[in-house]
Amino acid sequence: MQNRTRNRQLNLKFTDEEFEYIAEKKKLAQAQNYTDFILKVAAHSQIFIVDTKPLLEISGQINKIGININQIAKAVNTTHNIYKNDIEDIREKICSVEKIIKSVFDTFSAAQQGNL
Repeated sequence: MQNRTRNRQLNLKFTDEEFEYIAEKKKLAQAQNYTDFILKVAAHSQIFIVDTKPLLEISGQINKIGININQIAKAVNTTHNIYKNDIEDIREKICSVEKIIKSVFDTFSAAQQGNL
């Protein structure tokens, strides 16, 4: 036992559900034991911190677009007229959402390539 290179110990506690989940992941990873599996996951994996604010912003913008479309549809059905500024407003909001989506996609792509 004195020739061991791993002389530090870390004790972890899990619920039954957590342990079953980890056991299944260990099996899928074809790890020989839990030490190998935990080292593979913890020491040889990248950790990504994801800012979800842009995604929430997209959700809000899409909701606003939906509300505008409903209001325009109601007005068109009532008056049989559609106004250019309503259409332009929707176009602007769609462009805003597209920019946010592109930014999020670019960030995820950079992270996937290890450029963050």
